[in-house]
Amino acid sequence: MSSIQRDLNLRDSHIRTFNYRNLRRLDWFLLAVTSALAVFGLTALYSASQNSGPDTSWLEIYYVRQGIAFCLGLAIALVIVCIDYRALISLAPFMYFVILGLLVAVLFFGHTAMGGQHWLPLIGPFNLQPSEASKIVLVYALAWYLSLMRERAQSVLYFAGAFVIGGGILILILAQHDLGTALVIPPVILVMLYAAGCRKRYLMIIGTVAAIALPLVFLNIDELPLDNYQKDRFRSFLRPEADKLGTGYQITQTKIAVGSGQMWGKGLGKGTQTHFKFLPEYHTDFIFALIAEEMGFVGGTVVICLFALFMLRGIALARDCPDMAGSLLAVGCVAILGFHVFVNIAITLHLMPITGIPLPFLSYGGSFCITTMMCVGTLLSVHVRKGYFD
Repeated sequence: MSSIQRDLNLRDSHIRTFNYRNLRRLDWFLLAVTSALAVFGLTALYSASQNSGPDTSWLEIYYVRQGIAFCLGLAIALVIVCIDYRALISLAPFMYFVILGLLVAVLFFGHTAMGGQHWLPLIGPFNLQPSEASKIVLVYALAWYLSLMRERAQSVLYFAGAFVIGGGILILILAQHDLGTALVIPPVILVMLYAAGCRKRYLMIIGTVAAIALPLVFLNIDELPLDNYQKDRFRSFLRPEADKLGTGYQITQTKIAVGSGQMWGKGLGKGTQTHFKFLPEYHTDFIFALIAEEMGFVGGTVVICLFALFMLRGIALARDCPDMAGSLLAVGCVAILGFHVFVNIAITLHLMPITGIPLPFLSYGGSFCITTMMCVGTLLSVHVRKGYFD
């Protein structure tokens, strides 16, 4: 039997597909860092919830709904730990076409907000955002594909195959005008191709083209096929002072919030920019600004250090896994979360244009919280099974 068949054929596995005893072998360091970040997030959302009106239902309070989403995500993560990740990888083609179907359904039945059409209505105040789930599905699909291709991924044809898989998801997300989520897809593909051992010159060519194209994008923003809402975000990044009460308002208020926190912050629940609602979206995309204002430079630094520990541990789990498929899963999950962390904090500090990318474990959003915890579950699953391989 070939190595490809041995890795992906469950009938040859000496590991049970579902084994609850795997919970005894959790990576407690990763779980502890995850819990610390979740506590920071729920604390910040508790502060953000102080603006809730007296008639607000308890199911509509930010930290309550986020707590429910986190508990649900944690339960899903533990279930993932109990399942042999090779079983999930073998189901990747099925998951891929299901998520494509859900993304198409959003175009016809989705809920529109903030310039995009992202959610499918479920029960009551709860919605499903398929574009969030598509990121973790993409990681499993690429792990399946690259594990099958192995050395053949070094050829141009099979190298391009990874972009075909990601391109199907990317096109449907762009059709929803969800630029922030769409930006996550290319880095994940490139990082997983690099981890799979593709030819470095292919990646260098793509990087060179991107470096040349990026300045042209900013110089010709009016010619791009984007909504005016998205174009205004790029213009405000270049010149926020040109329209402080219009397109540059969000960036201006974010900078004020971050700077006014100084060293120790104003105190929990005492942020003026957030609680007087000068800063829009302070509970979602700009949650780091709320933390910086109320917990100061110290609080912001602690959050960044926790994220650094999480990423370093995730990279270590990918490096130590002797199975290529498991290593690719870990790398893909770290790429998703790492990209979100870097871009979100860079946007908050006015180092990048606003693109609507949430901060893992901290930003309000049930679908994103569950996707984040699915990434955690995948990383824990890879760690649990590394001892089963010769």
